[in-house]
Amino acid sequence: MESIDIYLPDINFRIKMLERYKEDVKKMLSETTIQYLKDNDRYIYIEYIVDNEEFLKMLNIIKNTDGKIHDSFKKQQHKEIFWNNLYYYLVDTEEYIGIKRNETDYKILVKENNNVSLNWIIRIIRELYLREKENLGFNFMHGTALEIDKKGVLLLGNSGSGKTTLAVKFMDNNAHKNFLSNDRILLNKDMIMDYFPQAVTYAMGTAKNNKNLDKYFKDTRILEKKKKIVYEEAENDIDCNTPLTVVTKIFNNTNLIARTKVHTILYPRLNKELEGVEVIPMEDKEKMQLLIETSFTPEDTESLRKPWLKKRNKSEEELLNIRAELIENLIRKVDIKKIRYGVKTKIEDILEVL
Repeated sequence: MESIDIYLPDINFRIKMLERYKEDVKKMLSETTIQYLKDNDRYIYIEYIVDNEEFLKMLNIIKNTDGKIHDSFKKQQHKEIFWNNLYYYLVDTEEYIGIKRNETDYKILVKENNNVSLNWIIRIIRELYLREKENLGFNFMHGTALEIDKKGVLLLGNSGSGKTTLAVKFMDNNAHKNFLSNDRILLNKDMIMDYFPQAVTYAMGTAKNNKNLDKYFKDTRILEKKKKIVYEEAENDIDCNTPLTVVTKIFNNTNLIARTKVHTILYPRLNKELEGVEVIPMEDKEKMQLLIETSFTPEDTESLRKPWLKKRNKSEEELLNIRAELIENLIRKVDIKKIRYGVKTKIEDILEVL
């Protein structure tokens, strides 16, 4: 049995697998995680098991055993049973079976080794990591995070607000910058901002308006491979996941980092006709409301739904109190602005806002 260690801020994962699957697992992890300097000895163990016979056996047992149904990712559900002193979780697509021995020991059972099976490893890592971070006092936020001039910039907003388009403008700048996370970020009351392990999603409208992304999608034909859609014919709102490592390959002077401190929060709104940038004044009451709206803790309505594989050790009241303290600190210590910008807005104008 081989293993790969993944060091994330505050928690480490050790993924175990047979030697013949190691390179595939390693590639998948490299495309979705940013290694952090190991800062503790807390490990969660996940074993990746490819065994068609065992999978079919357990599939039959789970289907014929009474259990609980959990809403999990997007519209997916997991059935949970307790059998032979272990917890088993079957996703409704029947692509994998999760097995839980205890809070630090898990297994993923699949029929065969392929991209779908491998993706469930990072899916389980995300579930476990999020609950660990919430237990440590972090809030899950709907935002994209970068570091510009060694200062953390957090772009918050609901889907379609222009966060990714603005992040691309920042990354297209020739100055040195660091990228943390796309669309999901973890933030605590000490202003520490940690990335969330996932691929980067670009809408085709964003891609076609940036020469680097446009070239990447044309050269790789990744949209065709993933969604069977011709890139040149794709509607602007069609989106596509890309490996996290692509960021460093297509944007000059851009690195990946796992943690920074937040100095500025921007709530962007993309206005295609606008050529400059407008800063919209806000009172503290509006800032508070926007921060609540873009927080996924305690009730995540878009991404990971309610916890199923790992439960939180804090009550909803405790989580709401943590969020309230975070929001109070952000309003008091961080520069929070709402801006409007356009596709043709120069990055220099936006940098002046910072």
